Amino acid sequence: MSKIDHQIVGISVGLLIFLYLESLGYGVFSRVGAAFLAFWGATAPDWLEIAHAEKGYNGKWQRVSVIPHRTFTHWLPLWTLPAIVVLYFLPVHGQIFLHPYRADALALLLGFLTGGLSHLICDIPNPTGVPVLLPTAKYRISLRLWKSGSGFEWLEILLFWGVTAGAWLFLPG
Repeated sequence: MSKIDHQIVGISVGLLIFLYLESLGYGVFSRVGAAFLAFWGATAPDWLEIAHAEKGYNGKWQRVSVIPHRTFTHWLPLWTLPAIVVLYFLPVHGQIFLHPYRADALALLLGFLTGGLSHLICDIPNPTGVPVLLPTAKYRISLRLWKSGSGFEWLEILLFWGVTAGAWLFLPG
């Protein structure tokens, strides 16, 4: 999936996390901040690799990164386990057992993590997949439905926007 496609999904996930936090009674700062961080997190697994372009020996530009592509930064437990912990401790309105600033920080962190998870979900249909057990190439989950850039990424985008539209219609807020 291209960066722009991940960003389009990130906007959808940002709106989804905005609606979710609104249903929990969070303020505007937390909701907008979490939505922005979800958008930013939707591309995070790629930019966390600290990638740049270099000319190869054949004169063509190629992607070079400090962390190999789709290894540690695309490792599913790295994104899911913190998200589960944050969801567990995320206070609901009226149930503030944390300082309000800590509750806001958890909401912001949840936005970033959901953006990162959306990136991984969108990479699973690709033959390369994402690492599950270990952050190496041997243990990956992949649906092998299409290659990046094949044009089928719009199905994922429509799916995310459909979920967001459903949440907008049915979440109390």
